[in-house]
Amino acid sequence: TRERMKPTVATTEEKQVCDLCGSGRYQVFATRGRGGSKLTTVICEDCGLVYTNPRPTERENSKFYHTSYWGAYKNQSAPDERFFQRRLPKIRPMLAQLRPFLKPGVRVLEIGCSVGALLWSMKEVVGSTGQFTGIEPHEGHAQFAREKKGLDVHNGLLEEVSHKLKPASFDLVVMNHVLEHTISPTATLLTVKKLLKPHGHYVVEVPNVEAPGSRLSHFFHVAHHYCFSPRTLHRLAQKTGFAVKRVDSLDGDLPGTRLNAVFEKPTAAEAHVTTRFIRDDASERAAALRRYERWYWLTAASFRKKITHWQRQRG
Repeated sequence: TRERMKPTVATTEEKQVCDLCGSGRYQVFATRGRGGSKLTTVICEDCGLVYTNPRPTERENSKFYHTSYWGAYKNQSAPDERFFQRRLPKIRPMLAQLRPFLKPGVRVLEIGCSVGALLWSMKEVVGSTGQFTGIEPHEGHAQFAREKKGLDVHNGLLEEVSHKLKPASFDLVVMNHVLEHTISPTATLLTVKKLLKPHGHYVVEVPNVEAPGSRLSHFFHVAHHYCFSPRTLHRLAQKTGFAVKRVDSLDGDLPGTRLNAVFEKPTAAEAHVTTRFIRDDASERAAALRRYERWYWLTAASFRKKITHWQRQRG
């Protein structure tokens, strides 16, 4: 059942603060998630970030992704070549966004690489001149990427293996629908910035809370701790000292469901502190989510989504 995929959430009743702005003020938007699981989704009153509260502890989150996520979510604890081939159509849109950065000699890190479909595809584009490294917490998926695809993949979460990687050594860091799974996006981006060379690029894609692409009871689920909008993703980059090159809403199975962003690490001389942040309004975000839910049902979007998904898989 879907309930089995649930990581144990923190039992403390203490209020958790917003990872983006540090505020403890929020409004509760929903108390159930995918499959009817008990899940409280809130909207920060000060910056508009949508997030799960309470979130799991770091230890609980680590155990979930090391042992349970792929088995519970996709029934793929022991992946095979068939599963790898099914992943290839799913990563094509992200691969298209990455092609401008895939130059001869590029050094790439993919965080949350699963069985290595995107990492392998990037390597195919560049050839033997590039260096490609992956990070994947699930041992079965990391082992498949290493043994079956010949990829350099570290087993663990970013915070568990980043010390093994040389600072300022990567030209490109990629996270494809992974940032929303982290306990602290702020800590994640700060670590990414340390690993990038000056003027290195961080390309990240996450679901778009402005266009969830499904009914909200399905969109909110225990594996996703954060739901980003263009503004909150932009603010996260500003907060952590990245230069924002772009934040785009791109089509998935329905229009605008993907947020794809490119951030650049400035040099020390170029870096500056941003004091003016853009924000989402919590009440406006809540109203927009309810409007989207009505639109989703009134336009038979679920049926259109199935057709588009089938077409994308065939393409």
